[in-house]
Amino acid sequence: MNSETGPTTLDLWNLRAARARLLAERYGASREILLFYAGLAEWQGQMAGRVKTLAGLVEFFPSLLDLVRRTGPAALGQAARDLDVSRRRVLLEEYWEGRARNSPADFFARVLLQPYAATLTPGQECPWCQEPPQVGRLRPQGEGLALDLVCALCLRCRPFPRARCPGCNESVEANLSNLSAPDFPQLRLQACETCRGYLPLVDLSRDPEAIPEVDELAGLPLDLWAHDQGYHKLHPNLAGI
Repeated sequence: MNSETGPTTLDLWNLRAARARLLAERYGASREILLFYAGLAEWQGQMAGRVKTLAGLVEFFPSLLDLVRRTGPAALGQAARDLDVSRRRVLLEEYWEGRARNSPADFFARVLLQPYAATLTPGQECPWCQEPPQVGRLRPQGEGLALDLVCALCLRCRPFPRARCPGCNESVEANLSNLSAPDFPQLRLQACETCRGYLPLVDLSRDPEAIPEVDELAGLPLDLWAHDQGYHKLHPNLAGI
């Protein structure tokens, strides 16, 4: 890694894959999805440097479908077998333009579009950055913690007030709570009583090596608990949760 220029695109995806494998050894309940994600991240890294245009993503569909059929959870494997490949370009365009239909096909469009969106140049906007985030990142700032929201598509961060719900902008302190569990020291959930939405937060002061979009996948038991309490996640992760 070149310390002057920072990590390359491939480095970033490989770091995500390595983190997922580390967490898979630590959190047995989330092991399957973390190992699956590790393979996905490596695949995304391999194709990232070869993608120049949105239309160019279409050629990578067969490789992704094959990977998911071989290594994915049963439901995703079946979705890969059932996908109408004649609509590959339409699926990508619909997802990119925010016209996704909340179908299993969204997963494949999102996986393909993430590396493309992550390399947009200044002046090119990711259409999903204004949508509800996938996860939040708490980072040390002064004597406290600052919150950044992580886009579900381009995975870039943007600052956001800590005392506000990213889903409905609720800012009354009594309506916002932080939920945590001892087994997940770097994770917590910010839950809103107004919209009943919740956002996973990854606290870098607890674990500086954490990668928000990866560590969030390890919190499957927290997600299941939140759903049982009647909360909904602001934006599902690649596991569909």
